[in-house]
Amino acid sequence: MMKYAKVVIDAVLNAGAIPAQDAAWDYLIPSDLAVMRGSCVIVPFGKREIDGFVIAVSDKSDVAPELLKPIHGLATDLVIKPELLDLMPQICDRFKLRPIDVLKLYLPSIIRTGKPKRNGKRRVPVSMALTDQQVVLNAEQQHCVDAVMAQPDNVYLLKGVTGSGKTEVYMHIIKKVLEAGKTALVLVPEIGLTPQVLANFKARFGNVVAMVHSKLGGGEKYDEWLRADQGEARIVIGARSAVFVPLQNLGAIIIDEEHDGSYQSDSNPRYLTHDIAIMRAQWHHCPVVLGSATPSVQSFYLAQQGEYKLLELTKRVNNVPLPKIELVDMGHEIRSGNGGIFGTEVLADLITTLRVGHSAMIFLNRRGYSQTVRCLQCGWSAKCENCDVSMVYHKDDEQLKCHYCAARMPFPSRCPHCGSTYIKHGAMGTQKICAELEKMLKQAALNVPVLRMDTDNTQTKGALVKILDEFAKTAPSVLVGTQMIAKGHHFPQVSLVIIVNADGGFVADYRSAERTFALLTQVAGRAGRAVGTTGKVYLQTYMPNHYVYKFIQNYDYLGFYQREITERQTTKYPPFTTIVRVLVSGTVDTKIINVIKEIMRPLRDYDKEYQNFIYLGAMKCPYGRLQNKYRYQILARIKQTVADETINYMHKCVKVVEELPMAHSVKIFFEINPASLS
Repeated sequence: MMKYAKVVIDAVLNAGAIPAQDAAWDYLIPSDLAVMRGSCVIVPFGKREIDGFVIAVSDKSDVAPELLKPIHGLATDLVIKPELLDLMPQICDRFKLRPIDVLKLYLPSIIRTGKPKRNGKRRVPVSMALTDQQVVLNAEQQHCVDAVMAQPDNVYLLKGVTGSGKTEVYMHIIKKVLEAGKTALVLVPEIGLTPQVLANFKARFGNVVAMVHSKLGGGEKYDEWLRADQGEARIVIGARSAVFVPLQNLGAIIIDEEHDGSYQSDSNPRYLTHDIAIMRAQWHHCPVVLGSATPSVQSFYLAQQGEYKLLELTKRVNNVPLPKIELVDMGHEIRSGNGGIFGTEVLADLITTLRVGHSAMIFLNRRGYSQTVRCLQCGWSAKCENCDVSMVYHKDDEQLKCHYCAARMPFPSRCPHCGSTYIKHGAMGTQKICAELEKMLKQAALNVPVLRMDTDNTQTKGALVKILDEFAKTAPSVLVGTQMIAKGHHFPQVSLVIIVNADGGFVADYRSAERTFALLTQVAGRAGRAVGTTGKVYLQTYMPNHYVYKFIQNYDYLGFYQREITERQTTKYPPFTTIVRVLVSGTVDTKIINVIKEIMRPLRDYDKEYQNFIYLGAMKCPYGRLQNKYRYQILARIKQTVADETINYMHKCVKVVEELPMAHSVKIFFEINPASLS
């Protein structure tokens, strides 16, 4: 009997036609080819051969057999799991994605586009009993584990202060899951956290642990993905993309630092990791545990509404006190004659800390040496030719670099506009902090290593682990870094944390206060984690009376949340409304504007008739040009009671315009509650 396959492919027919990605195409299955639902296949399309995904196999087709072409072969032996195929329509509907966009998330490109060799010898699963460390939980931790295991078919929000032992709760849940013959998925926000988390889990569970993130080489990613797919790995640890790893028989999904913005994809395809995790957990009837010292306002609101179950860890392990946070008014420092990087007391305390053999961490969320370069004579400033942003000076290689398109140019000794040698550096980055700090320590006769960790010096393989290892093993020492150093790391030798410029997170975004509160609380939590050590944190600011700092200083999450949720309810921002952004980009400014107008026309009529929008407007993006592409956006705030129907209508309007010839030279992205509005 003839067999037929419905195949989703990644191709466009021709100008003016419906994109082929939006449809499933019928193909004949040759009798000698083992094609099944979920297979990645090679099919003829026009005069080309392209990859496609089989989403259904049937004994009949609506198309006459003589009009159908046969599948040419399998692109890989790996098959997408039934669970993920079942969830595809739900994911597409939730995030307004095309089926092809979701299917490509299920199998990494290295698996679809070639035959990579496994990275090393095939690992044999080891007995879990080999390193089980029999850690005894305190009463709060044990309560959390018992609650999750007693009612697994729920989403739990685990709110625990920094150093309260959330990781140990995760491990005990996973131990019980593995004993029941199931698997576990652990997600972390930063690749910087992955090596330390992986080391902890491998020490406890052995080689049943796999790691998946974007910095792995092709062979490594294939190796780990295959181990999960074939049941060899029973625990997978990874960043956002690991939520799609094909673990079978899931018993728990854990999202650590759940508040972190990196869990929301800001490039195509756009999705929120939490929602995917919850969909998978519902399919497997297993718990999702969202852990954080500073839960997102959205998650805590859902917990208050009863949609999530709230669990709390209110104290640090072994009753180690939280570090004291002291605000430093940098305006006062300047008025007192101190124009340096650190407040007078801050620098003195740093030197004292290092002299007694303790280590320190210094946080500044700006990499490079200086953020702007300007001529004092004519006003010229170094701007990227491809983007509407300033280029950043990097002293290591004497280059100006764009952090958006990677364009670079040599640092000018003279102004390229007027020839002046009066070139001024603007706001400092991590490189300058390190350079200035080394001078200060030398003047204090301290021979202490100053290490730096940011995306500039952690690109090469193994660089990040090397920095973390060196800092962990060297005391005293100083680690200077961006938000990569802020979350999850456990360094018992650190007793002092300095936040150089706390004000940098306040931008024109309704979530900037939330992000600042979370990030700085997490940074502060790196200090004083060892028994017998009293930690101290200096928070340097030019706005010492800002309400966010008072809540941070008192570790008052609940007070901050109550103020924030009241303000959002008053101003009608999420979670009381839904924000939709339609982002249009392309190389021709006028074409983008015309596309924006075409989308806006029916939306304005819809708004007049139904008044479902709190706000609807079109504008140039804050970064109006990136990577040589102009960017415009439509922003809408929608009443929560009519969100679903209004989002569907907006998406329909976008799809209609996408199919017009005028839109073929631009890209249109549809985002629901985007991570960033810039």
